Amino acid sequence: MTFNPTTDKIAITIPQFTLKKKSDGIFGKYNEPYIVSLAIDEQGSGTPEIGFNAMPFPKVTSGNTVTMLGDGHLLYGPKNPGQYVALSVLIMESDSDMQDLGVKIEEIVSSKAVELGMAAIITAGPGSAAILGILKELTQLVAGQLKKNKDDELFRTEGTFLRDHQVPYHINRQYTGLGNEYIDLSMSILPLTRANGQGSAIKLLPL
Repeated sequence: MTFNPTTDKIAITIPQFTLKKKSDGIFGKYNEPYIVSLAIDEQGSGTPEIGFNAMPFPKVTSGNTVTMLGDGHLLYGPKNPGQYVALSVLIMESDSDMQDLGVKIEEIVSSKAVELGMAAIITAGPGSAAILGILKELTQLVAGQLKKNKDDELFRTEGTFLRDHQVPYHINRQYTGLGNEYIDLSMSILPLTRANGQGSAIKLLPL
């Protein structure tokens, strides 16, 4: 079936990741990494919003690979992005109580987005490069706040997926070997009508 980039939906997912080593020395058998994703697409310029997801992975041992069910852990979508989607992914290690983690991070994201005046920036429609720049700045502020809560940053990456390429949004590609000394992960871009319901859904945070 032919993919129509102007109408069809995509999803960006993490099928699996490996915790290569923990960040805080040799104490404790288990680690508690969590993934935070932030996404802004061209479709959201009319009603400024950020696609947000946060997922904890308790009791992960160093060297262990976490494999997701179905299509993987959702970072974006399923949605049609318009001309672009800018994505930022942050992986942290929790040194605190993981209860209500998603709610706490959502509050931090919303607060820092207001500090940066992101609603006005997104509404102005400055283009994918500027949107990615402000998204990187937001991620840095969020990571800084989480570090104040005693959590450790393991890995961060960001990028844009553009519609008007030979392969729109890089669909049907899987990137492997993304990571650093702490994390190794893969990322997939899928033409996908709807999520499989096996993980947490993307939440749209209005600005």
